[in-house]
Amino acid sequence: MSSDIRNRPIITSTSELSFETVFTRYYGLVYQLAYRYVGQSDEADDIAQEVFLRYYRVPPKANSEAEQRAWLCRVATNLGLNVLRSRQRRTNREERVSETVQRIAPEVEAQLNPEQHALADEQAALVRSILAEMPERQQTYIVLRSTGLSYAEIAQATGVATASVGALLARAEREFRRRYHERVTTTGA
Repeated sequence: MSSDIRNRPIITSTSELSFETVFTRYYGLVYQLAYRYVGQSDEADDIAQEVFLRYYRVPPKANSEAEQRAWLCRVATNLGLNVLRSRQRRTNREERVSETVQRIAPEVEAQLNPEQHALADEQAALVRSILAEMPERQQTYIVLRSTGLSYAEIAQATGVATASVGALLARAEREFRRRYHERVTTTGA
């Protein structure tokens, strides 16, 4: 295969066929990335649809498949962060409006969900809440890496040098572990 063919972008126009190719190839990745941020399948699906709608309306000026993938990841990350910020604002408003929140009795709650399911949900919520408290750049590095992107792909998606990704990711993971340990020891969980 010649070098020209390999380096040619998948999308050369906004044709239905080329868009469908990109959509089919990357929908799973974009959905997974969005889900890691929001933790709800319907919201992750909405984000993924918005990413591809933006891609269809104004395709990125990408010269390679890696650049297109990085663009999709960057847009999904930004939209995921927007949802988290929106949630935080909504939560703050709800807390100001409602001073007391009624809780279901612990016995009833235990009957509604099996213990393992409840523990897994609790753990996922804890991880998401810790991530939400971290600086956005650190959130981005952790989520992109947990999605399975390589250092080079993370570098493209975030716009930093590939050589810097390892140190930035290590710093983010160290901060996450510190916050996690602090939260677990504080709550006694």
